[in-house]
Amino acid sequence: MAFSQFVTGSVTKLPTRIYNSDYAVGRTGVNNRADVMLLQALFRIFYYEMMGFNEGFDPPPGETDVIVVDGWMGPITQRHIDHFQSQMNEAGFDLARDGRVDPYRAPGQRSTIQHKVYTMFKLNAQCQQAGFKNKSPAYSALAERPDMPIELRNALKMVKHTANQYR
Repeated sequence: MAFSQFVTGSVTKLPTRIYNSDYAVGRTGVNNRADVMLLQALFRIFYYEMMGFNEGFDPPPGETDVIVVDGWMGPITQRHIDHFQSQMNEAGFDLARDGRVDPYRAPGQRSTIQHKVYTMFKLNAQCQQAGFKNKSPAYSALAERPDMPIELRNALKMVKHTANQYR
């Protein structure tokens, strides 16, 4: 189940809320409903709500509708995962291109097997940066947004330090 963590912000030095999933989402992932919803919500924020403030990253080719936050791991969500991983690598970030989004172990930590930047952590960072530029609470207030499914909002009210996948 998706959850929140609080870390010291690199810019503000204040406690900042970031989001994580308990299990992997995507190809070969567990794809728990709330974890998938979190990933869909982050893609919605980054690609559609922060367009113009997201360093010019466009949604996947052919995706003209805003991604739906419904918790269903289908081809649209998979295209967003693959596209984000590809874009970030082309931009110089070292993400695995495996079509899977694992929970990060700790903010900024690289994966233990492939030694790559966690896609979930990078997506959080991109949403957070775009929100700062846009002066928008779309990311920072995700747990309180009435346009998000209640299951996701309730999950994000839980604060944890570690994803269940790593226990």
